[in-house]
Amino acid sequence: METISKQGRFTLKQILKENWDVFLVTHGKQVTWCMAFNAWKTMYRQEPEGLGYATFACPDLPGETCHIPRSC
Repeated sequence: METISKQGRFTLKQILKENWDVFLVTHGKQVTWCMAFNAWKTMYRQEPEGLGYATFACPDLPGETCHIPRSC
Protein backbone atom coordinates (compact mmCIF):
# COMPACT_ATOMS: atom_id res chain seq x y z
CA MET A 1 0.00 0.00 0.00
CA GLU A 2 1.05 3.51 -0.66
CA THR A 3 1.17 6.34 1.82
CA ILE A 4 -1.34 9.06 1.08
CA SER A 5 0.62 12.28 0.84
CA LYS A 6 -1.76 14.30 -1.33
CA GLN A 7 -3.73 16.93 0.52
CA GLY A 8 -7.47 16.92 0.21
CA ARG A 9 -10.41 14.67 1.01
CA PHE A 10 -10.32 10.95 0.54
CA THR A 11 -13.28 8.62 0.79
CA LEU A 12 -13.34 5.09 2.12
CA LYS A 13 -14.64 4.05 -1.30
CA GLN A 14 -11.58 5.56 -3.01
CA ILE A 15 -9.13 4.04 -0.52
CA LEU A 16 -10.66 0.57 -0.90
CA LYS A 17 -10.77 0.73 -4.69
CA GLU A 18 -7.11 1.75 -4.87
CA ASN A 19 -5.81 -0.78 -2.32
CA TRP A 20 -8.21 -3.74 -2.03
CA ASP A 21 -6.36 -6.07 -4.44
CA VAL A 22 -3.03 -5.54 -2.70
CA PHE A 23 -4.68 -5.97 0.70
CA LEU A 24 -6.19 -9.30 -0.39
CA VAL A 25 -2.81 -10.59 -1.57
CA THR A 26 -1.31 -9.77 1.82
CA HIS A 27 -4.21 -10.58 4.15
CA GLY A 28 -6.63 -12.61 2.02
CA LYS A 29 -6.75 -15.62 4.36
CA GLN A 30 -7.97 -13.41 7.20
CA VAL A 31 -10.78 -11.80 5.20
CA THR A 32 -14.16 -13.41 5.83
CA TRP A 33 -16.99 -13.49 3.30
CA CYS A 34 -18.86 -10.86 5.30
CA MET A 35 -15.85 -8.54 5.33
CA ALA A 36 -15.35 -8.93 1.58
CA PHE A 37 -19.05 -8.34 0.89
CA ASN A 38 -19.08 -5.13 2.94
CA ALA A 39 -15.95 -3.90 1.18
CA TRP A 40 -17.59 -4.70 -2.16
CA LYS A 41 -20.75 -2.80 -1.17
CA THR A 42 -18.64 0.20 -0.21
CA MET A 43 -16.68 0.13 -3.46
CA TYR A 44 -19.53 -0.50 -5.88
CA ARG A 45 -22.73 0.80 -4.32
CA GLN A 46 -24.59 3.69 -5.90
CA GLU A 47 -23.59 7.18 -5.02
CA PRO A 48 -25.63 8.70 -2.14
CA GLU A 49 -27.41 11.02 -4.57
CA GLY A 50 -28.86 7.94 -6.27
CA LEU A 51 -30.25 6.58 -3.01
CA GLY A 52 -31.56 9.89 -1.73
CA TYR A 53 -30.98 11.57 1.58
CA ALA A 54 -32.71 12.75 4.71
CA THR A 55 -32.79 16.48 5.39
CA PHE A 56 -32.76 17.82 8.93
CA ALA A 57 -33.26 21.41 10.04
CA CYS A 58 -32.77 23.00 13.43
CA PRO A 59 -35.95 24.69 14.74
CA ASP A 60 -33.84 27.58 16.02
CA LEU A 61 -32.02 28.02 12.68
CA PRO A 62 -34.52 27.11 9.94
CA GLY A 63 -32.16 28.30 7.19
CA GLU A 64 -29.52 25.78 8.24
CA THR A 65 -30.09 22.26 6.95
CA CYS A 66 -28.09 19.07 7.07
CA HIS A 67 -28.33 16.35 4.39
CA ILE A 68 -27.57 12.79 5.50
CA PRO A 69 -27.11 10.49 2.48
CA ARG A 70 -28.66 7.02 2.49
CA SER A 71 -26.34 4.16 1.73
CA CYS A 72 -26.54 0.41 1.49
